Amino acid sequence: MKSFKDYFVPTFILFAICLVAAALLALTNEVTAPTIEANRIKAEQEAMADVIPEGKDFSERGENSFGSYATVKDAGGKVIGYAVTAVGKGGYNGEITLMVGIGADGSVTKLNFLEIDETPSVGGKLTTNENFLKQFPGLKDGAALSKNGGKIDAVSGATKTSTGITDAVNNALLCYAEIQKEVSTNG
Repeated sequence: MKSFKDYFVPTFILFAICLVAAALLALTNEVTAPTIEANRIKAEQEAMADVIPEGKDFSERGENSFGSYATVKDAGGKVIGYAVTAVGKGGYNGEITLMVGIGADGSVTKLNFLEIDETPSVGGKLTTNENFLKQFPGLKDGAALSKNGGKIDAVSGATKTSTGITDAVNNALLCYAEIQKEVSTNG
């Protein structure tokens, strides 16, 4: 018959190993968290500059039910558009997060992918598919796939990813519409 010691010692050793591992993971997280956050902010700023390259000031930030945004101003302080972070549902592997440039006239200027976890050989290729991406600049009235009565042609074999991207762009345009309502209400 096994004694208490035969059970206690292995249990205590396993507990000690788990405690040390958890402490090391917490320490690693504490050390790397500021670097990860700094890299996220840098990537976001680069994406904003990419979608509206004429912008000089992206400091005024806001958020509404469709996304978060930065008001983009030129060197003279004039609002020239918005850099909108929007999420689209319907991608093959879940949500797709885009930075969408929207000019002062309310039209899409450019897309930049912030988070996309699609199959690299199919949906992931849409991030560089010029024929697909060139359909978005100039859109003002919402984005929808042609199969749903819209103007955007999905890429064969990547319909779900096309749907997720289109949904994110549509959410960015809805975010812009909310911004305009707020601006007109508040003067």
